[in-house]
Amino acid sequence: MKNFVLIVTLFFIDQLSKTLVVNVIPLNESYDINNFLNIVLIYNKGFLLGYLSGLQEGLLFFIHFLVFFASIYIIYKFLYLDPRNKKVSLLFFSGALGNSYDRFFREGVVDFIDLHYHGIHWPAFNVADSMIFIGVVVYLIKYMNGEKVVYRNS
Repeated sequence: MKNFVLIVTLFFIDQLSKTLVVNVIPLNESYDINNFLNIVLIYNKGFLLGYLSGLQEGLLFFIHFLVFFASIYIIYKFLYLDPRNKKVSLLFFSGALGNSYDRFFREGVVDFIDLHYHGIHWPAFNVADSMIFIGVVVYLIKYMNGEKVVYRNS
């Protein structure tokens, strides 16, 4: 039950941040926070870094539907069921839910964090993307530190 509460809490944090940005910042406007961070409202209709955004909307929806359920299955089967990877899987679940909600109920995934250095910008991202990224980093650190990564056989 507490895992479900954590997933829902992280999902709501992601959605709250996106709702605030959508309600305050005009589309494609950029607000400077400091020398390396801007807040900008962008709707990503594609996948990773906007790839496939030119596809017909129905096909894009179908592909996302398949990818979403395949991802949830993989996260559950190979990470969540292993107690050593449960916390990492909760970050993945939360991020996947946050971005999928946007894809199904908004104009696209709401991206708004714009990191840059001397005019070089990383593609805009959001809190859900950050949760997924942190999960990947933690998983890789565990793996590189020799912690045995176990895959369930069944």
